[in-house]
Amino acid sequence: MSPICSHLGGSPIALHDLHATSSEAHYMNRELPVDLSYSPPMAILSLRDIIFLSFCGLLHIIYRNQRRSHLSLPPSLPRWPLIGNAFQIPLTYAHIYYQELERKLGSKIMYLEAFGRSIIVINDAQIAKELLEKRSALYSSRPRITMLHDVVGDTDHFSMMPYGEKWRSHRRLFQQHFSPKTLSRDQERTMEFVRKALMSNLYQDSRHVHDHVRGCMGGLSLSLTYGLPVLRNHDPLVQLSQETFSAAAGSVAPGRFLVNVVPMLKYVPEWVPGATFKTVGRQIREQLTLLREGSYMDTLKRMDGGTAPASFVSTSLEKCRNAPDYEHQALHIKQTAMQIFGAASETSVAATMTFVLAMLNYPDIQRKAQEEVDSVVGPDRLPDFSDRPRLPYLLAIIKEVLRWNPIVPMSLPHMTTEEDVYEGYYIPKGCTIMSNTYAILHDEEIFPNPKEFNPSRFIEDGILLDDTLDPAVIATFGFGRRICPGAHIGLSALYLTCVSILSLFDISPALDADGKPIEAVPEFFAASLVSEPLPFECKFTPRKGKDVEGLLQDYLGTDVIS
Repeated sequence: MSPICSHLGGSPIALHDLHATSSEAHYMNRELPVDLSYSPPMAILSLRDIIFLSFCGLLHIIYRNQRRSHLSLPPSLPRWPLIGNAFQIPLTYAHIYYQELERKLGSKIMYLEAFGRSIIVINDAQIAKELLEKRSALYSSRPRITMLHDVVGDTDHFSMMPYGEKWRSHRRLFQQHFSPKTLSRDQERTMEFVRKALMSNLYQDSRHVHDHVRGCMGGLSLSLTYGLPVLRNHDPLVQLSQETFSAAAGSVAPGRFLVNVVPMLKYVPEWVPGATFKTVGRQIREQLTLLREGSYMDTLKRMDGGTAPASFVSTSLEKCRNAPDYEHQALHIKQTAMQIFGAASETSVAATMTFVLAMLNYPDIQRKAQEEVDSVVGPDRLPDFSDRPRLPYLLAIIKEVLRWNPIVPMSLPHMTTEEDVYEGYYIPKGCTIMSNTYAILHDEEIFPNPKEFNPSRFIEDGILLDDTLDPAVIATFGFGRRICPGAHIGLSALYLTCVSILSLFDISPALDADGKPIEAVPEFFAASLVSEPLPFECKFTPRKGKDVEGLLQDYLGTDVIS
């Protein structure tokens, strides 16, 4: 959910520094009746003062060391000298590894070290809320991700920024444009893309479901962010963004790149054998720059020509057009736009494909959901957002989609800005805090048979249960001050996609050369920040008794969505 000079190789100057510089210049230019030869006496510390201050410092050090010696760290595996647990941290399926480590250590909060860096993993929603929400003043920063920040060189994504004024500025820009109050505006654009770029494509070519979903969600994200026209099929900018953002998400994934575990590897030259991560980082940086600058400049050209529709970039730039710090704000708008463009696309695709996979593997649930949709929508129109309150079973399915395959299984890491104590455990300053969303939403004590897709967990007698178990509330979108600010947009798009598919199509197994159903095994990508199903085959068939072509006649044949 940085000043302009930082892109020009300079150093940012804070506004208070500019003010101070201006004040000093004004002061020095005044003619003051003072004796410039006079110098005030310097304060000289006596030996007694020095001894006293040294004694206070010594007491502070002793106090902190005693505090640490009387407190234990959370349960941990044995650590090697210097390297700690660095080579025990998994490179793939980290969320499953830490779930199994919980069983081994008998604790839902665990401690690891990697080359002196402290890491705490949390497998429990209540502990995560206690620390990341109730103590958010200490737990709202982000650690430095070596691959993303140092190798790729990307420090402008506000979701990964340290807590501070720069982060607040970016997040404020996002919330001013994408607030829940303006959701209806974005829902109109969502409906247009779901009908023109997804339903129409599925009807005309059901063989490439994944491509259609990515094209729709990428196009919607591009439109909401930049207001640029999108080709219904194979838009080159959408395709480039998918490759780039997928690679960028991998650079943040826990353990995907060894340099994130062993930061000193960032100094290895690109030509050294085995340093392919440096080549990957350079390629990601080049593609990110191309996307950021190209999309932004295209929007500016359309604004100058008076043809730019409302979007995050155009609306935000117009609001600050006459501001004295316009260039500074414009840079932040450009940087924030890239975050919106990437995050919205990747997570929406993962959630939608998880829904398709679930409906394919649980046909009885699919049929029950279709019966509910038919009873509300009927055969003569397309579903819309007004139907949502009357579709509790579908909403339960969406909750189960988010629980069954959490979109970001290891969440985004937090970092402590001060030391802390929790339940007798010492938590160091600068400690990386990782909340294991997968383990939280697959806790057998809360969600029995967690690997089974079962929407009935969230509904009883046709009524949705309260939010105490809702994955979207307890873990899916993060915690505390760093919770995803665009969750309402993502949930809205996921709802419309799911209800539209159920209303128009039957999802069934694809057939092999012998006419036998091809099994779609629920497996998910192991080495990315976002958990998306591995490629699987399926078949979309227009539902019997539905005039799908007639319902989509106003949307078929559209080549450009603008």
